[in-house]
Formats: sequence, structure tokens, C-alpha cells
Amino acid sequence: MAKVIVIYKKPTDEAKFRQYYEQEHIKLVQQVPYIQKADLNYVTAALNTEESYYLAATIEFESKQRISEALQSPEWAKVTEDAENMMEFLSEPPLVLITE
Repeated sequence: MAKVIVIYKKPTDEAKFRQYYEQEHIKLVQQVPYIQKADLNYVTAALNTEESYYLAATIEFESKQRISEALQSPEWAKVTEDAENMMEFLSEPPLVLITE
């Protein structure tokens, strides 16, 4: 199993960010091919850091190869384009990790 993990710091407007993410952005994510599961986890505490984290989104795939294929899809391109819309609520882009 392989994952894309997207970690967002606290947005400048939490309510608007959450509403946009849950009502708009996640719908695009769900259209990406090869996704087995997608979870949203709102951060309640971050240990060993001074950073203020807000959301960790985890997207599971069968393999790293499937992630590569998904990242090249037109559906992922839409997700990436839409991420720009969320930047009005964020002071910096999210951290994106690929794991296996």
C-alpha cells in the first residue's frame, strides 16, 4: 500500500477553508483514479513542534505505481488547479508526502 498525505497548517479562516474543502475540493479528489480510500483527519494536537497544524488528508493507493499513474491523470490536474483556490485561506501551501 502507498499513500499521499497532505498536511495543512492552520488556515487564516478555518470555517471557510473547512467548508470549501469538504464541499468542493474533496469531490475532485474522489474522482482521481486508483484511490482505494481517502480520509480527512482534523488535528487536535501536534507534539514536538511549534507549528499549528490543522488537517491531514490521507489518500491510499494499491502501490506507488498507482500513485504515479493517478498523479498524471486529468482528474489529479483538476485537484491541483483547485488547490490554488484554497490558497486564499492558507498562508502557505500544504506539505505533500508520498509513502509506501
